[in-house]
Amino acid sequence: MINIRKATIEDISLINSVATVVWPATYSNMMSKEQLDYMFNMMYSPEAIRIQMTEKKHNYFILFENDIPAGYIAVHIVKNTILYLEKIYVLPSAQGKGFGVMLIDKAREFAAEHSLKSIRLNVNRDNKSRYFYEHIGFEIISRRDLHIGSGFYMNDYIMEKQLT
Repeated sequence: MINIRKATIEDISLINSVATVVWPATYSNMMSKEQLDYMFNMMYSPEAIRIQMTEKKHNYFILFENDIPAGYIAVHIVKNTILYLEKIYVLPSAQGKGFGVMLIDKAREFAAEHSLKSIRLNVNRDNKSRYFYEHIGFEIISRRDLHIGSGFYMNDYIMEKQLT
């Protein structure tokens, strides 16, 4: 059985544990170990997740398969018109089961509940998931090279999907 539920502060360690598996599997071929570790600590330490959930108003949703976490998303509203999909990850062992689409559908549902006009995300320019996003209707609207500290950059495409 598949279930997606909104995460709470009590789920921070669960999100961190899923990220611990997904993060290196997703990015180890795109960046150095030093950058992987730096970015992981910046975005997925328990304190970073807590700040995202409380101060930055990010909403996390966790997908469970038979009561076992298999992936999650984090979203937040920008300019009262855009849902920013900050994070979408599915465990490598759970990929290919349609969970990514289910999580995008959850983001779309959240956007509809808030009368938002589009969903936007950033994707590393070397990440093959870009093609998944294009397949489900996202379009590249710009590129971004963002210095994130310690000499590291995030080199992303910014993609957007208009909602009807």
